[in-house]
Amino acid sequence: MFDVAEIARLAEAHSPELVAMRRDFHRYPELAFTENRTSGIIAEKLEKLGLEVQTGIATTGVVGMLRGGKPGKTVMVRADIDALPIVEDAETEYTSRNRGAMHACGHDGHIAIGLTVAELLAGQRNELTGNIKFVFQPAEEIVSGAKPMIDQGVMAGVDAALGLHLWNDDLPGYAGMHAGPSMANVDSIKLIVRGKGGHGSQPEKAVDSVMVACQLVTTLQTLVSREIAPSEEAVLSFGTINGGFASNIIAPEVELTGTVRSFLPEVREKMIRRIEELAVGLGKALRCEVKFEVVYSCPAVVNNAEMTDLVRSSAIATLGEKKVLDLKPVMGSDDMALFLNEVPGCYFVIGSGNPNGQTFPHHHPGFDIDESSLVVGTRVMTQAVLDYLARA
Repeated sequence: MFDVAEIARLAEAHSPELVAMRRDFHRYPELAFTENRTSGIIAEKLEKLGLEVQTGIATTGVVGMLRGGKPGKTVMVRADIDALPIVEDAETEYTSRNRGAMHACGHDGHIAIGLTVAELLAGQRNELTGNIKFVFQPAEEIVSGAKPMIDQGVMAGVDAALGLHLWNDDLPGYAGMHAGPSMANVDSIKLIVRGKGGHGSQPEKAVDSVMVACQLVTTLQTLVSREIAPSEEAVLSFGTINGGFASNIIAPEVELTGTVRSFLPEVREKMIRRIEELAVGLGKALRCEVKFEVVYSCPAVVNNAEMTDLVRSSAIATLGEKKVLDLKPVMGSDDMALFLNEVPGCYFVIGSGNPNGQTFPHHHPGFDIDESSLVVGTRVMTQAVLDYLARA
């Protein structure tokens, strides 16, 4: 079985292939549940490595089982594969050719790392004690891919789960993790405001749904500032507001969509309940009907303490103690949470920000990663898998 130095050497030797894979996936991004080209490439590569491959899981998900030569436990390695509905604003040779879709969160890199870890470990299968299940999950960006994969049995026989996320808030060469809640729960919400249409010159004969919608956006923010304790974090953000026909027509209906996030279940429950109460009550006071809907939900990402310690030790052995960070929890969300609800595990990050300071945040049209992070992620994940199997 290879050691830390050999993993580093092999990962570095795979650097050109890592970069080429990542750029190919970046060039041809696909949105949630339509990742057909992406999943086809993943399945083909896993089959060539001799893994037991399943396709069509949760529509476009792929699972590859690598069985070790000696009996033992099974660890899952998860990578998300979908892109975002963003028009890319960048000029590179790998800029998205699927206009309106973009890998603006690093999932292209996650796929490349997952496939490379599979290749490195497949070469050691006879020496492995236990098994590795590689799970390539669709639809993370709408937190809708993990649940159907679980429902279709992907967690059968799995004892622990590992996942990584490239992270532009940190520099390449660094890894970070946090035991306990590390990413927030999220609820995607919809508010439909129904008023009465009319002529823009006669507002008294109409009920202005646009005005009520604006009041809702402003007033609902007071729930965070005035009803949630500062020590119990929450954030409410509206991402879309749609309604109306023309500048001189008072719109009869407006639709708002947004997200509400927190770490504690009781805070989540309070926010959802109070958003509906306040929205319906304010709408009634302003002569509008307001309908509230939770479109989808995802719990908080909670890392198991023992698994987090294992990954931290693996990262320290790989990168050195000074380059392993204890991260603060973030308000971003990820349905890796559902896998971690099934088995103990750890979701950690690998720094991918530009060391020259030219870094765009995740979900930005100019997002890109420092590609040296691909080798770092491969090294840390490979080491963590081997350390888990050796200790299990």
